[in-house]
Amino acid sequence: MKKVILGFFLGIIALALFLYFGGGKYVKALGVKTEEAGSRLETYEKKMKETTKDAGSAVKEKTEGAKDTVEEKAHNVKDAVNETYGKAKEKVKKIIE
Repeated sequence: MKKVILGFFLGIIALALFLYFGGGKYVKALGVKTEEAGSRLETYEKKMKETTKDAGSAVKEKTEGAKDTVEEKAHNVKDAVNETYGKAKEKVKKIIE
């Protein structure tokens, strides 16, 4: 209990000394610096969002192009497999006959 009361009084004394020695100026200066930092962070945030959008659209374009290429190659492979299967089937028929 003594420690709680002692802490309470030390807190009051510290607050009184802070206010007496111009604590308001320090708090005000800290607030101004915080506002400046906040505005700089907002600028960085906007730039980051723009960059993210640009990167996203670039990735989307590339993936769409790759998708078309893959579909075309898959179609070509399917045609080649069907052609090879047909030739093999004909050879097997000739061998059987």
